Amino acid sequence: MKKYFLIKVFAAVALIGYTGCSDSDNEETLSEKEKKLQTVNTKYVEAVVIPIYKNLADRSLLLEAALKALTESPSDANVAKACTEWKASRQYWEWSEAFLFGAASKYNIDPHIDTWPLDKTQLENLLESDKMMSDIENTVANLNNGLVGYHGLEYIIFREGQQRRASDITEKERRYALAVAQDLTLSCCRLEAAWAGMDALTSEKQAIIEDAEMEPEDNFGEQMELAGFAGSIWKTVTLGSEQIIAGCRTIVDEVGNMKIGAPYTGEDVTYIESPHAYNSIQDFKDNITGVQYAYYGAMGADAATSTSISAFIQSVDAAADNAVKAALAACIAKIDAMPRPFVLNYSDPKVGEAIDACNALDAALQTAQAALTK
Repeated sequence: MKKYFLIKVFAAVALIGYTGCSDSDNEETLSEKEKKLQTVNTKYVEAVVIPIYKNLADRSLLLEAALKALTESPSDANVAKACTEWKASRQYWEWSEAFLFGAASKYNIDPHIDTWPLDKTQLENLLESDKMMSDIENTVANLNNGLVGYHGLEYIIFREGQQRRASDITEKERRYALAVAQDLTLSCCRLEAAWAGMDALTSEKQAIIEDAEMEPEDNFGEQMELAGFAGSIWKTVTLGSEQIIAGCRTIVDEVGNMKIGAPYTGEDVTYIESPHAYNSIQDFKDNITGVQYAYYGAMGADAATSTSISAFIQSVDAAADNAVKAALAACIAKIDAMPRPFVLNYSDPKVGEAIDACNALDAALQTAQAALTK
């Protein structure tokens, strides 16, 4: 989570109510509504969260491999491969920002791998320091969040929307990038483990986590599936379902009012995500696409599945569900219509239209969230 947004995420996490007991904890039966929502929660974990985190971890491994190849054999082709893998991994991460509650916030993974703006001055000082670079592979995890993660890598392999020439990337930069990629892989594997359980991971991913002695303490997938029962951090089934929408609203608000809004309003014209790769608008679009997947109940879904939160809301308040669907499509279209690259066009009037569309989507999601309690 970016520097201005930590408070809001922790407030969203508070919504889930970290209490282990409720009046229904020991009940052997659920109401018909609760049974339906329990299915929604379970399918959300199985078809949205875990697949996205699994693919994120898989692509982080490929990104690490690409940077290892670049370190060992500097070539423009290997830079191109690293750039391709950066964008592929980044897309899964941006989709996952629709559910930053749970592991991403509890273990501070979000700020560790996705803080911006990049602290270029401190990074350049680091790269020039023989002492600091001497053991970078073992110290990278302790660096300032503004130096590592996706944006640390971005600065090494991209400039002005293009891949850098291999001849321009120094040996220290290559070593640094590989160390950052290894650290990123660890974080992504931990996300998958914290939702799917360690046993669900490949032996390679398990070894990465175990070697770092960073096994997750929780299984958030089980917690969500067992919402309303003893041991779950969601004390009712409905609260688990509400968290799905709350997670969506958190990122929609951030995209509209901070990621896009801060530069557009002049509040902070340096607060631009992925400026060196010219990937900002794709990031924004992927964030809202992640909301679509969460709301429609499956990674890759472009329409509501029968076990989605959308389908349930359609059954209790069709107007609210239809409004979210329309707002989702409009929001993605307005973001896509912004002139590229964002870093050079953030004051364009179409940017304001995208902000309005984000706010309209948030309002529609708020109404849908309220429908869960009917």
